[in-house]
Amino acid sequence: MQTYSTIIVIDSLLKAEEIDSTIDKVERNIVNNGGEILKVDRWGKKRLAYEIKKRQYGYYVEILFKSVGDIIKIIEREYGLDENLLRYLTLKLDKKAVAYYESKLNEASKKEVQAGPETDKTNDDKVTPDDEKDEKKEDEEMNKEETQLAEEEAVTN
Repeated sequence: MQTYSTIIVIDSLLKAEEIDSTIDKVERNIVNNGGEILKVDRWGKKRLAYEIKKRQYGYYVEILFKSVGDIIKIIEREYGLDENLLRYLTLKLDKKAVAYYESKLNEASKKEVQAGPETDKTNDDKVTPDDEKDEKKEDEEMNKEETQLAEEEAVTN
């Protein structure tokens, strides 16, 4: 079995429950097709380098899993059909990358054992309503600018 890392970018305008359900759906898809999930790392809402589907922000998630090679075509087909996913990338990890991730997983498990139950209740990777309002406001401003540019071009022509 090979180790893969898939990074998905989810539409950040979705509610937190919808984002969670999209991540669960991706996880179920991997497991149902014979994969074994090693780690799900929610990077949270981040600004995109360029607009995708008129969105400036996306919710990033990295999923580390083991599986046979033919699963990639199946899960990427499902990614393409999911309207909530803006982008996705699946990489086959080489030996060095696998060793790196395994060492990170071992360090994390040792810290959890030493620290006991997790008491940190921060919601850093949750999308807040304020974030959604900010993005909607930016989208409205961009639409106004585009309309003004189009009007100026129409006047000059």
